[in-house]
Amino acid sequence: MTGTARTAAALFAAAAATVLVAPSAHASVQSLAVEGSTHVVGGTYTLTAQVGGASGGLLVYFSDNGEFIGAPTVPWPPGSATIDWQPSTPGRHILTAEQGGSTQSIVVEVEEAASPGSGSGSGGSGTGSALLRGLLSGSSSGS
Repeated sequence: MTGTARTAAALFAAAAATVLVAPSAHASVQSLAVEGSTHVVGGTYTLTAQVGGASGGLLVYFSDNGEFIGAPTVPWPPGSATIDWQPSTPGRHILTAEQGGSTQSIVVEVEEAASPGSGSGSGGSGTGSALLRGLLSGSSSGS
């Protein structure tokens, strides 16, 4: 081996050793927040994950009780990733943001949406029911 080849081999070995012992740059999900204080089925809320570390540009995955919410997002502006969340069931929801193996979770209680209107649904005076009974029995008078 010539002197130049030995020098090149030594430099290559030193570079390889440096890469092998260099600390890995990890992504870090620093916090996760959900918009609002009361959450109801069918509402839309923004989830925001604050991310950091040298790998801060990695995709962020959001999940609700282990099920992914939408597509992975790119932190933009840098250090912040957001997604809209629309709960479909009442009860306890564990929301999680994950980036490069780092996770943060929060627990949110979701309530049933309020029923529209407050009518009794009784059909008023009952004439609709009488008419329907008349039609089904073959009478056209509704009585």
